[in-house]
Amino acid sequence: MKTAVVLVNLGGPDSLENVKPFLFNLFSDPDIFKLPFGKKGQEIFAKFISGRRAQKSSNLYAKIGGKSPLQENTADQAVALQRLLRKEDNFFVFTAQRYWHPLIPEVIGTLRPEKWDEIILLPLFPQYSNTTTLSVINEWVRHGDTLPAPHIVQRFHTHPLYIQSSQKRISEKLADNENPHILFSAHSIPQSRVNQGDPYQQEIEETVELIMEGFHGYGHSLCYQSKVGPLKWLEPSISSELKTLKNRGITNILVTPVGFVSEHLETLYELDIQYKKYALDLGIEKYERVQTLGIQPLFIECLKELVIENCQ
Repeated sequence: MKTAVVLVNLGGPDSLENVKPFLFNLFSDPDIFKLPFGKKGQEIFAKFISGRRAQKSSNLYAKIGGKSPLQENTADQAVALQRLLRKEDNFFVFTAQRYWHPLIPEVIGTLRPEKWDEIILLPLFPQYSNTTTLSVINEWVRHGDTLPAPHIVQRFHTHPLYIQSSQKRISEKLADNENPHILFSAHSIPQSRVNQGDPYQQEIEETVELIMEGFHGYGHSLCYQSKVGPLKWLEPSISSELKTLKNRGITNILVTPVGFVSEHLETLYELDIQYKKYALDLGIEKYERVQTLGIQPLFIECLKELVIENCQ
């Protein structure tokens, strides 16, 4: 029996020249920016907003090396997972990206239907959201009707190995940092999505609660980052939470990305550059950031267990 395992992440531009088309793909997605104007209206909106934001975004990507590392990170995770799965049955690991190459339809096109008995679709989003996991599922459904129906990993935010791998990353920083406040930062989504039943916020909070079971005695809080546009998104924002912590007299902060399994613009620029400067300017004396999970062995073992569980 041959099983194709497809790891999927959002993707990011692989050069400064590709920032604008990447943004166009992102803003074309109705699962994130749902507009009442139909497909043509969505296209006009995406073209307008991507053109408007391209230069600013290019400047930010230039500060982290001129591209997103997300696809390279995902490829490394696929290699590590493939190594573990070699000890099992005939598993073959692929990567796909939602908004940049290799795009989901491109990967589907390489998977010949007659070759695969099973397909495992594994979006690399621990917490389910209509803006991420559902978007991946919808894109697969639109283009993958010639393939066997995939087994879909919809969430793994409470999986013991995911929690342990997250705890391990924090512990690595605590070895050289005496009693910091642990500030969890998650990617925000529109508040309206949560009001409509999106479980993302609840699942983020569940993850944080489980991670903190390993750190009794440490202060912690949760904030959100990466808001886009004028509408209300999940709060508190990271900037307001940093200000609140400083006003409470907390000057040693360990920022922990939650829900991010790879490094990208949100961690390398927003957390490492933008909000670090903001925190230091506020008077926070120590600001450090926990590394994302990447190819941390416990996390790759988690992915392996998710694949095996979904085969059964």
